[in-house]
Amino acid sequence: MILEQLKELEKESLQRGIPILGREKGTWLLQKILETKPIKILELGTANGYSGCILGSQGAKLTTIDINKALSEEAKNNFKTFKINATILLGDALEKIKKFQNKSFDLVFIDFAKKSYIKTLEDSIRILKKNGIIIADNITFPGCQNYKEAVLKDTRLKTEIIQIKDGLACSKKL
Repeated sequence: MILEQLKELEKESLQRGIPILGREKGTWLLQKILETKPIKILELGTANGYSGCILGSQGAKLTTIDINKALSEEAKNNFKTFKINATILLGDALEKIKKFQNKSFDLVFIDFAKKSYIKTLEDSIRILKKNGIIIADNITFPGCQNYKEAVLKDTRLKTEIIQIKDGLACSKKL
């Protein structure tokens, strides 16, 4: 199972202060992947690829965006090690996602600059297939409150808040 295989990476990431999803949320995320079986996934915020390895562990095509070149290189190596079908785009996720035309995803995973979550919401909905899901991490962080309120009120989405550590929002596009 991917979470067992990621134990060393998790330990090393935490020791180095790299913000990763972690085992508890990772277990929930893996269950969601197994349940929804996404084929194309977009991840905003790659870091060293920990969550990307979970997202892509069942064979989905992962596109992930990060601004940090050094961490993106680590992610590239981790994706290779764990045989994840991933493309890493280097740059600002807000700019990159706006340029996605004629692209659609089954799942969008948001875990980058907290204050920017709200700025990606419209584009995330636009590129999401019907019945696709948007998952946002750290939803109880101060910078994420406007995002949390927006997804709970948006009539195009059915959103549940997952109460694990600092929370996740899981929004299904209706």
